Amino acid sequence: MEHLSIVLTDYIFKKGIIDEKSYEIYQYGFQCFLEVSVSTICSIEIALLLHMLPECLFFFLLFIPIRSFSGGLHLKTYFSCFIGSCLILASTLLIVKYITIPIHISFMLYAFCAIIILIIGPVDHPNRRVDSQENRIFIQRTHFTLLFSFLLAVIFAITENARYMFLQAIIFAFICITAFIGRITYKQS
Repeated sequence: MEHLSIVLTDYIFKKGIIDEKSYEIYQYGFQCFLEVSVSTICSIEIALLLHMLPECLFFFLLFIPIRSFSGGLHLKTYFSCFIGSCLILASTLLIVKYITIPIHISFMLYAFCAIIILIIGPVDHPNRRVDSQENRIFIQRTHFTLLFSFLLAVIFAITENARYMFLQAIIFAFICITAFIGRITYKQS
């Protein structure tokens, strides 16, 4: 992705659309855009292959904000992150597609993982430390997202929607695991 972003930035630089001072900003922007685009397209492909597009969209509704605000393990390269993300998504969807568990067990798993995420708190990455103000904002946003997810869990329990309650529990289990691994890994850094 970095190579392609450099090619694109070189092209618009040579056309005179940007100046030398803006080069790195555009190159970074192109790289982020390409990485997000490839990841999104691949995720949608996985969901379509499994005939689980609504479940995939629900996965991202919860996974993206919680991982963004609570942090966790980050892999060293885009490719390893891409493969890991695809594996987590595919595993989650496959588990939900082929396994059914009672709704009360899903709710307890979800609640346990949500509490662990609250206890662990935001996990800083050594390459992106946050100050106390940013940390407070991340905690507030994590709490808001957890409140939203709790309301969804209650709705799923009341409506006896075992599939989405289990999906939510698996999402939170993966977030909990990556937060825990991140906390352990980055404490040693």
